[in-house]
Amino acid sequence: MSTRTIAIIGLGQGLSHLQAFQMLPDSTVVAVCDSDYALAQRIAQQYHIPHVYDHIEAVLANRAVDAVVIATPDHLHGQHTIMALNAGKHVLCEIPMALTIAECQHIIALSERHGLTYQMGNQVRYAECLHDIAGLLRAGDLGPLFYGEGEYLHDMHDIVDDRPADHWRINPATPQTTLLGGGPHALDTLRWLMGVRFGEVQAYHVSQPSDWHTTHTTVALFKADSGAVCKITVSYGMQRPYCLYYSVYGNDGSFERSRDQCGPMQETTNYYYHRKLAGARRMIPATVPNWYNPRLPRNLTLGHGTMEVAQAQQFLAAIQANRLADIHAREAADSIIPLICALQSADNGGGVVVIPKS
Repeated sequence: MSTRTIAIIGLGQGLSHLQAFQMLPDSTVVAVCDSDYALAQRIAQQYHIPHVYDHIEAVLANRAVDAVVIATPDHLHGQHTIMALNAGKHVLCEIPMALTIAECQHIIALSERHGLTYQMGNQVRYAECLHDIAGLLRAGDLGPLFYGEGEYLHDMHDIVDDRPADHWRINPATPQTTLLGGGPHALDTLRWLMGVRFGEVQAYHVSQPSDWHTTHTTVALFKADSGAVCKITVSYGMQRPYCLYYSVYGNDGSFERSRDQCGPMQETTNYYYHRKLAGARRMIPATVPNWYNPRLPRNLTLGHGTMEVAQAQQFLAAIQANRLADIHAREAADSIIPLICALQSADNGGGVVVIPKS
């Protein structure tokens, strides 16, 4: 496999991507970019990266760069991805894909027209705790699926207490929304597990005091083309430890994640039930690795276990094979456009919104 050259744009969450690509033998990080040029210089020196920039245009003009990681603030993802695709770069972009339907559709058109690899960075699809249930669901072992739940619960104080008061996540001009902030981790992962496409949505914001004048909690109900219904809850205001929860229910069996979760490199508990298990009166616990793949060397672990490394491996393999990435542009849009429509519903008091096809 040929070595791909990578540029990291945005050095907050982007730092994890930088570390992931540096761990892999078939990629080389050749450039970093951040609006804080002093930060970019420090990281470039620490990780021995030759090119340092403070604006994306200079990165995209560098012909030595094959692919870029977009890890800028959420409201810039669509714009920056479109710029990168127009410059002929493969793109791995943090969630969300974009904040508007028009940007999502533009990204689809550009990636397909230019034959470029696009991947939306929902690393949760590579969580080991979901590996077995994903296989069972693909095999149809739980029967036809009729209901699922996904939750992203993350106290905003954990995210911004050590950040400037004008940090983009809590800046009134560019606040991180619930459904397009942590929401893709909940909805995209659940949609992948269930194998559904959504046709309509109804959502509500919760009235809740906020230290930053932002919406803290949103609940949405999505109806799939299959007739299944999914509920997504995203909250930055729940007083509880961080939690990514999923449950899926079929005619023949059920799956539920524990809400009492643990660290990325620890073990967690999933719960199963199947009607063929005669005499079972309780959900059956299964102890599984949480966010790390025990089949990968321990030195390939980062803040989210081995998820970032697995994601980077898949992205590079898709470029090399000239095939679609796991969360290619249309696949990403099938999650992000429903979330955009859900925000529209919640912002307007909770009416039903029909979701357009991507």
